[in-house]
Amino acid sequence: MVTSPSTDRIDAAVVAGAEALFARRRPDGVFAPGAAEDRFSPANTALALIALHLADKPEEADPLLTRGVDRLVAAQRDSGGWAMRGVPDEVLTTAVVTDALDLVAPRRAADAVRAGRQRLAGLGGPEALPEPVMAGLIRQFGVLAGRLDEAALPRLPLELLLLRGPARRLLSLRMPILASMALGQATVRRGTQGLVRRRLNALARPAALGVVREAYEREGASGAFSTDPWLTGLICVGTTRSGLAPDIVRNAAAWLRAAADEDGGWELMPLDVTWSSFAASALLEAGYAEDPRLRATRAMFHGRQQNTPFAALGCPPGYWGFSSAHSWPMALETAEISSVLLRLPGGGGDPHVRRGIDWLTRTQDSAGSWSLAVRNSKPGGFGPCPQMTAKAVRALLDHGAGTADRRVVKAVRWLIAQQRADGAYEALWYRGRTAGTSVVLETLCRTVGAGHPAAVRAAAWLLRTQTDDGSWGGGEDASAPGTVEDTAWALYALLAAGHDPGSRPVTSAARHLTDAQRPDGGWAGSPVNEYIRFCYRYADDVIASGLALRALARLRTATASPEGSA
Repeated sequence: MVTSPSTDRIDAAVVAGAEALFARRRPDGVFAPGAAEDRFSPANTALALIALHLADKPEEADPLLTRGVDRLVAAQRDSGGWAMRGVPDEVLTTAVVTDALDLVAPRRAADAVRAGRQRLAGLGGPEALPEPVMAGLIRQFGVLAGRLDEAALPRLPLELLLLRGPARRLLSLRMPILASMALGQATVRRGTQGLVRRRLNALARPAALGVVREAYEREGASGAFSTDPWLTGLICVGTTRSGLAPDIVRNAAAWLRAAADEDGGWELMPLDVTWSSFAASALLEAGYAEDPRLRATRAMFHGRQQNTPFAALGCPPGYWGFSSAHSWPMALETAEISSVLLRLPGGGGDPHVRRGIDWLTRTQDSAGSWSLAVRNSKPGGFGPCPQMTAKAVRALLDHGAGTADRRVVKAVRWLIAQQRADGAYEALWYRGRTAGTSVVLETLCRTVGAGHPAAVRAAAWLLRTQTDDGSWGGGEDASAPGTVEDTAWALYALLAAGHDPGSRPVTSAARHLTDAQRPDGGWAGSPVNEYIRFCYRYADDVIASGLALRALARLRTATASPEGSA
């Protein structure tokens, strides 16, 4: 029998969790993970090695590339595969690492390459990926490593870049990547193209290069693209092969070198804004709005809002991205931070909030949903998302929009229509369906009410997918172990829907979270976060700790209220 954690234990868990998050706060206000080892990315490291090998063309042994090769070889698992900490072997990561080692150190890393190829075959190869774009990218790596013939790859439609509007909606954040890779392919294949194709490419080349250069110059020509080794590596590879922009190649390579760890590895892109939004949201739920330790975080959010348009993507100003003041636009972060700033002292008059809400209003899809960055994006990895839409609606409500507001009505209508037959909802950037279902349920409760049929079905799905130990996983397999993140999402949503704080689903979930809390007050992350949907995942302790603290703080409030959580 699962017993309910006492009120004192819940209170102690909240206090310890809050202090554990504050211990992660840097002087600049960013809440960041601790161990760099947990952030090491074999995929980013491999792509950086490929990009530097092609861009710098080292004639002698390059110390950084040598350290990078050693780091990847040491990180290979007994299975022969690779992935980030806590993540099962991945097709994409194993493929890019294997090809990078084959390209950069074919003799020295021969055993690792052989084992990697065997593991990749065991995982099903590129065909096992549900994302065709990523399967194509793996084949591109195979061409660079000399494993595949360039002519065997599908042609990348360079001419698409002549149509900025359709290209933006089809590609979204992939637009600068496609532009650079298509430029490279067109250059490499120039001798095999017919007259019509050569003339069409000649027309499209300036438009494609313009997209890459716009993205490059908006970051101060630093060479970085969204402060991300993966994006920077891809664009560096494509631009190098094109031979068209040596300044971009030179500075991108220099930035990649500067971004490397001392041991020759590259981390996942810094998620300064994302980490801090999860932490701040949790601390506000726990009652720390007036705590002076959040002042630097508010100033950091102010400083990282983007006040110039992203011309290449047609995005207006006013958004936030994952990390720096030059990150690419993200509706999820923009919605979350707008809500966080509103709840901090003086938030009602904060001009940064008004700009964030204006950006959300201007980028709402015609159907009522929100896509990641580009309005009316094609459905898929960057297109309309129920979880993002629910978060955007909550930001509008926090800012004073009523449930009859045109933006809210359109969004809620879209959300109701997107519900799966089983009652669940998708979340593009998190594994499984617990995250999406939970976040949408919260929003439905604030708009159409917990008694609406869509809200009832969503809550019922959560209750059906709770595991025997009180936790939740992604919802696909009830026998799979639950995670802190999924459990916290579901617990908060059930409380928002008015479930009794003393009910078994709530108390068993709370017990699971308090039992999972570490001695330092934080929680360990699980690989629920999608960097590339279905292809590249990561675990994150700050995100996990923020979600757990937020849920337990909501439970503490509900338990203390004589009316419960209603």
